[in-house]
Amino acid sequence: MSPEDYDRYADEWYRFKADYGCFMKYAVPGTVIAVNSDGCLDVGFWGSMIALVAKARGVEGVVLDGGCRDVWEVQRIRFPVFSRSIGRTEVVGRLEIRPEDVNVPVSIGDVTVNPYDLIVGDGDGLVVVPRSIASQVLERAEKQLIADREAQKPYLDMFELTLP
Repeated sequence: MSPEDYDRYADEWYRFKADYGCFMKYAVPGTVIAVNSDGCLDVGFWGSMIALVAKARGVEGVVLDGGCRDVWEVQRIRFPVFSRSIGRTEVVGRLEIRPEDVNVPVSIGDVTVNPYDLIVGDGDGLVVVPRSIASQVLERAEKQLIADREAQKPYLDMFELTLP
């Protein structure tokens, strides 16, 4: 198809079949977006433009059981993305986003993530915490952190280092 035909096709695809607005309307400050893109590892569901929109809304990050594209750009804007792959293509003609598939339980790897569960991630990976036990998990994690820092203190002092 011609470039003009493709532009029209892509515009329609994003407006009617891949409307990111149907999940971004739930994106409030502090949100982590979890997406199961149905095993499409070569498709970059998430890219720099949607990362900028999410960051502007206060979204903390995204977890993708699928691909991310524009990785260098996403890293430059400092938006945390945890994905199974780097996708070379965009979603046009490949993935549809339907309103009935938003704000529902999804599988990320072998873990079910429910709406409003807590997702915590760093360079070591991710943990999904069911909202119903979040306060107990936080209490335990804080105790562990305090114990770790106390044990590390002599060595940190020796090397004049600090950790958060």
